[in-house]
Amino acid sequence: MSDHLIEAHGITCLLPSHPDIKSITKAVGGASIHGTKVWDASFVLMDFLNIDGLPAKSRILDIGCGWGPLTCYLAKRQNAKVISVDADEAVEPYLQLHAAENNVPVYFWQNTVSGLSRDDLSIADIVIGGDICFWDSLRDEWKTLLKRASKVGVKTVFLADPGRSPFNELVDWADERFDCQLWEHEITEPVKSEHYILQVNF
Repeated sequence: MSDHLIEAHGITCLLPSHPDIKSITKAVGGASIHGTKVWDASFVLMDFLNIDGLPAKSRILDIGCGWGPLTCYLAKRQNAKVISVDADEAVEPYLQLHAAENNVPVYFWQNTVSGLSRDDLSIADIVIGGDICFWDSLRDEWKTLLKRASKVGVKTVFLADPGRSPFNELVDWADERFDCQLWEHEITEPVKSEHYILQVNF
């Protein structure tokens, strides 16, 4: 099975060619909003967060969770309490499969970036999203989310992207309003990838 999975920071990630993934796709169909594989941003964020770590038992919203590798990493390696959020409810069986593979509990919440209210965000210390600012509409939704998060006790937002225009515009906007840092982070294993990580502190 080694040809059908990737290991990263103690987390097993299944590839689309894995028989269990194929079984889910055959049984329930594939995801429709880009939830078709494990995206590189998950691995970049794992590696980045592994450097300094996060406070133990942090309450985290993993937005755009997809198949859930980052959720599994946060729960297993960072001892976090994570809620996995995605606009596409079709990703849930893939998320549950990865949770079982990595022996971690997951809690799925079908919701959108814009659908997360102040009350919703108030349950989190940290908000994380990877490869989830690729449309102009998402740029605007993240602006709204950051404004909401700043008022309800969220401490930090991490947002990773390879450098698309909507993300870059969000970075410029956020830098004028909040305490921000922009990191450039490159990995060579388990995939070769380079992303920018916007860190917003409230």
